[in-house]
Amino acid sequence: MTTLRKQHESNLVQAFRRLLKEQCHGSQGKLAEALSKQGFDNMSQAKISRLLSKLGAVKTRNTNNEMIYILPDELAVPKSKQSIESVVLSVKNNSMQIILKTGIGGAPLISRMLDSMGESAGILGTLAGDDTIFIAPIDVNRIEEITQSIRDLLGVKVSL
Repeated sequence: MTTLRKQHESNLVQAFRRLLKEQCHGSQGKLAEALSKQGFDNMSQAKISRLLSKLGAVKTRNTNNEMIYILPDELAVPKSKQSIESVVLSVKNNSMQIILKTGIGGAPLISRMLDSMGESAGILGTLAGDDTIFIAPIDVNRIEEITQSIRDLLGVKVSL
């Protein structure tokens, strides 16, 4: 396989992963259409099927009760032997609160851990859903520092 072809394949897989993370594509046809809009032409149903299989994508219902394709890591529920850094997907802030994203089912466990650390870690409190945690910092003037300390604690790389 030539270097150019390998690069194209790598770009295709990255674009495909991004599409699956959007959690709104319920058919192979819609995925092919979305890839075509990104410059990946001639995406047949067979190619899409192979990509889905290669990445281990599964079909599930989203919050609107629609059937969609997603990556299996987005279904991840923490297990006792699973590391925290594999459950936490991102830690970001909007200058007022810190938002932590996890695999589905991971937020309550991580939230409980953060709550137990409390004010000593700069955390006033948390509110967890199934895969998202809203963290109220004790001081919004220190939000960048608190966000980074949470990333460091959980072993999360900087989210862009």
